[in-house]
Amino acid sequence: MVEAPERGETRIGPLRVVADEQRIARYRRETGFPDTLEKIVPVAFPAVWMTAEEIETAIRDFLAGDDVVAVHESQSFHYFAPLRVGESYDLTVSMRREAEPPRLSVNANLTTIAGEPRLHAETLLRIVPRPAGVGGAP
Repeated sequence: MVEAPERGETRIGPLRVVADEQRIARYRRETGFPDTLEKIVPVAFPAVWMTAEEIETAIRDFLAGDDVVAVHESQSFHYFAPLRVGESYDLTVSMRREAEPPRLSVNANLTTIAGEPRLHAETLLRIVPRPAGVGGAP
């Protein structure tokens, strides 16, 4: 679900996401996260959920009509409690475009199915002119 409240902010969700054991294992391999006997969710793993189609579409909509691309500037994670492998969560995202410096601020909140907070994450995407000859999605 995507909403466009006042002030140029877009809200997405809640989206149901799962801390899937196989996807976490692949993430661990791809990022060089050490193997452990204990099944834990790596701190930055929720960034994987930020690639959901609804979120990527909202980013493209923010940039539509401009000859620009979004470049990852920074990301932060504030945990209220650890995530558990195999559990489902609700992800709600809000994003807004900032003028100075030009960027998208993407804020994500993750809760348990019962509504208990687990994580707040912020991603900043700098908006830069599209290099000559480069096309495609942000």
